[in-house]
Amino acid sequence: MTAPVLLHDLLDLRAAATPEATALTRSERSWTYRHLAGWSCGAARWLAAAGVGRGDRVLIVGANEAAVVALAYGASRIGAVFVVVSDQVSEFHLRHILGDSEAPVVIANGTAWPVASSIDGARAYRLDEVAEYAIENSWAFEAGAPGSGISSDPVCFIYTSGSTGLPKAVVSTHRQVLFAAAAIQSRLGYRADDTVLCCLPLSFDYGLYQVFLSTIAGARLVLGNDADAGPALLNRLVDQDVTVLPLVPSLAVTLCRLAARGGRQPSLLRMVTNTGADLSAGQCARLREAIPGLQVFAMFGLTECKRVSIAEPDLDLTRPGSVGRPLPDTEVLILDEDGRAVPAGEPGELVVRGPHVMAGYWKSPELNARRYRRDAFGTPMLFTGDRARVDADGYLYFLGRDDDVFKQRGVRVSTTEIEAAALDIPGVEMAAALPGRDGQDARLAVCTRLELPELTEALKARLGAQKMPPTVRVTERIPLGVNGKVDKKALAADWDTAVSVVPVAAGATA
Repeated sequence: MTAPVLLHDLLDLRAAATPEATALTRSERSWTYRHLAGWSCGAARWLAAAGVGRGDRVLIVGANEAAVVALAYGASRIGAVFVVVSDQVSEFHLRHILGDSEAPVVIANGTAWPVASSIDGARAYRLDEVAEYAIENSWAFEAGAPGSGISSDPVCFIYTSGSTGLPKAVVSTHRQVLFAAAAIQSRLGYRADDTVLCCLPLSFDYGLYQVFLSTIAGARLVLGNDADAGPALLNRLVDQDVTVLPLVPSLAVTLCRLAARGGRQPSLLRMVTNTGADLSAGQCARLREAIPGLQVFAMFGLTECKRVSIAEPDLDLTRPGSVGRPLPDTEVLILDEDGRAVPAGEPGELVVRGPHVMAGYWKSPELNARRYRRDAFGTPMLFTGDRARVDADGYLYFLGRDDDVFKQRGVRVSTTEIEAAALDIPGVEMAAALPGRDGQDARLAVCTRLELPELTEALKARLGAQKMPPTVRVTERIPLGVNGKVDKKALAADWDTAVSVVPVAAGATA
């Protein structure tokens, strides 16, 4: 196919190549690539009629709905910037995102409508009504019409989770999104005969890029919901003939639990990918045991550049802890506090160079100056704030964020290190650590059926007494955010409701 220049070119090229292939499935309804392309043209016409122009932000507040996909491609057609926000977002954060993005138009589904329509100054429209108009006016907007912009124009804002403050928008251009999607596809190799089940929200870049990866390959994307990520997961995988499942560790736990109970097995599932948090070697082993022949791809990235590295399948068997080598045309540097490269194997700050380093944060000049710097030739460099190391063969190992590193008993410890040690213990399903800071000792929450003495003894054998968290919590549930990742703010706030909270003395053997 001809190389795409703008994001919606992906869809038009795919619709021209395989128009009758199924693009999307939601519940019991499906749309072909021809239908989706036409629908997105109708969405573009609606947006233009609503006064949305080139560079304007369009806030789309919804769940994993086909109309959200059509509107995103439709915004690209007129040079607008789409901002997908989960309908589960809090009113406080939605008001912040609306004000921060300065979006002239908000399109919200039924769940988010009461809040969206009540925000002063917002021109709010119902998603179902916009979708109906767009379907009725399919192809009414001329594909490839002039005025839709150039590849260096922004096409979407992706708001970070706000784990360290209010959500911030990362500005992504057409060129950066297209490069990132193509580079990821070159490693994962989605196929035209694949069916991809996405239970991750489209507001999460990991979920959103499933749309683009599926379009590149001509695969079928099944848009899932919360129920599909719960007890119904196995049935959904089997009934929809799913071959690819993007997941985060919490979803991997659910999959292993359900598969262990027997019954229907997803025999067609050939690949799972993971990002957001590390999958331990034990979790990878349990996935492969549950589904024979399954390939597990570990990935590492961050919203500011989408993806940094993707491991070869099952790399955990040969290089435990590695998240693979950098993507094509991507360079990673490991620098010390003075900005000098460290020797192979030594830890330092991870810096990323490449065409997928995004355009920066919206309206955040100070943060841009700190994170997005330029080298001597003017090329952007992303200073991630993450600690990592690279071995002599170029494989990357993520060690945690600087914010997660703290001193305990005279040694440097990271929450990532503590969590990895806990997840290495057979019988541990999930683990989340809080750093020792501001007069509060480090704490660890674990989902397991192990007795606490057995757990702490195994943990101490892996960490040593100096790095052992002083307090360990055994619980049935660790709070998750909208994206399925651990919500550490909620964990800290709810700590006193633990099922079992036990101080562990540094020298004790439990």
